[in-house]
Amino acid sequence: MGHVAEVVDGSWVELHGSRGEESYEHKIYMRVTVLLSELLHLTPLFLLLSPTSCPLSPLLLLAVTPSQPLIDHGHFQYNSISLGLTLLAVLALKHGWVCTGSAMFSLALNYKQMSLYHALPFFFCILGPRYNSWSGWKELVKVGLTVILTFALCWLPFVSTAGDVLTRMFPFNRGLFEDKVANFWCSISVLVKVRDIFARVTLVRAALFFTLISVLPSQILLFRESSPHKFILALTNSALGFFLFSFHVHEKTILIPLATVVLLYNDKRTNVQTDGKSNAQTVSLPAVWFTVIATFSMWPLLLKDGLSVMYVAGMGLYLTIVYILFKKHLSNKAVLLFILSAFGCVVLHLLEVFVKPPERYPHIYPTLNSLYSAGHFALFFCYFNYRQIAD
Repeated sequence: MGHVAEVVDGSWVELHGSRGEESYEHKIYMRVTVLLSELLHLTPLFLLLSPTSCPLSPLLLLAVTPSQPLIDHGHFQYNSISLGLTLLAVLALKHGWVCTGSAMFSLALNYKQMSLYHALPFFFCILGPRYNSWSGWKELVKVGLTVILTFALCWLPFVSTAGDVLTRMFPFNRGLFEDKVANFWCSISVLVKVRDIFARVTLVRAALFFTLISVLPSQILLFRESSPHKFILALTNSALGFFLFSFHVHEKTILIPLATVVLLYNDKRTNVQTDGKSNAQTVSLPAVWFTVIATFSMWPLLLKDGLSVMYVAGMGLYLTIVYILFKKHLSNKAVLLFILSAFGCVVLHLLEVFVKPPERYPHIYPTLNSLYSAGHFALFFCYFNYRQIAD
């Protein structure tokens, strides 16, 4: 897309000179390219969500899920490309195209380094069924060569500046977390200012330790017993573990675990029947619940970007569809808990609108948003790990 932009108008991608570029033509170009990138994201999502049939409820929810459009269209980023390549890799592995899946994920990883959140499940999913046979090892060699070739092609233009690229990809000098992100480190910093107490290198090591401890159990389970469903859960657990405990996490990084959580929309193990007649129309409440909290957790970032109206519209539409789907099950205890949780989000929004924050705590509302969301994510992390064991 950068090369295309250079052909259309070189000033759009001029080094240093393109900073702050806000011409009408440039905005149109960015809007169009974001829309095209969403095709890469949504196509494998629809194929994975409904491989043989098209149940209306999960696909309808997928179509109105607000989080990804709010970031890619409002924040002007191309997260759909890396997430789309990752989902294409999942789709390829589901069909047994291991080398194709490895190439797709390698492209995702080179496009955006945050795809590392999904790297361990891909490694163990490919290794597990193949390490104990000669034919499996031959296939692993092919996978290794595919990954090396893909990386070589991606890095060929940057050989002379590899050090600068790696520094940009892993910005350890930018701190433990960004703004008020809903993860473990930001939450404990409310009481213990870990960034002021410990040296950066200590925090990097601590983040690495906690991240590995949190994600390895689910990956070992995947290594021992691999299936498409357990692979999706392992991807979710790995990404959520990285989000909660790794170094330098941003609010919008929650899109990475969310990318695989939405694949559970039609999970029959946790569904809620939505039409009262047929099991074909079902929706997974935990996946819906996670989507709502993930979108809510990005509110401080979206507010900063002037996207409050789009956020209210997107969340309003999504919750309206959810209400229509679940209205016959309002007495269900799990549904009641979800309503209570969503009501808590509404209360925090209303407080922020109508109650001025104390002068001593000017950032109290972003902090409350972070703590409220982080508590949910911790519970979801436990739940999805339990699901991977129980299923």
